[in-house]
Amino acid sequence: MVKNLINAFMAILRGPFVMALGLLALLLVGVAVGTLISASMETSKQEKIKAEKAAAEAALKPPPPPQRVQQPDEGPSPFEPRYVSLGEEILSPLPGKGRVLQTEIDLVTQRGQLSEDLLIANRIPLRALTLSILSELTVEQATADDATQVLAAKLKKTINASLRPANSVTPVERVLIKKFYVQ
Repeated sequence: MVKNLINAFMAILRGPFVMALGLLALLLVGVAVGTLISASMETSKQEKIKAEKAAAEAALKPPPPPQRVQQPDEGPSPFEPRYVSLGEEILSPLPGKGRVLQTEIDLVTQRGQLSEDLLIANRIPLRALTLSILSELTVEQATADDATQVLAAKLKKTINASLRPANSVTPVERVLIKKFYVQ
């Protein structure tokens, strides 16, 4: 009996009705796949048209106006002279009866910020060095016509020599003597 049922089912599957049903199924699958491919092609075609339209609109727009780029502030020029004061006036006793040398001294550098920082950091030792040089002066040397030039040259040479081990360049370009009074 089971064998008969199986044979009957197989006979139905071989019949013309099943063949038509199979062809119909294949036709429906083909139509569905064709519709999906067509929709995908239509979507890509619309996206391409939108992209072309956007590119055409972008081409019609004028370019943005040029803008000036501001240069960063680099601070003061390193070639401008920088003045470092040794502090308030220096009083140095001169040999003799109640004689005093009153001076005020500035150092000038054109070597930039590093040299200025070096001079500022060593201001107290430089002031002491200047006081020791001033204390070696006699009344005749302090009252000579070229006393300020001689003293400025000696101070420049001595200060640069004392700072050279810390720095390979000579930081002091000039020594300005703002006050020079013998009292």
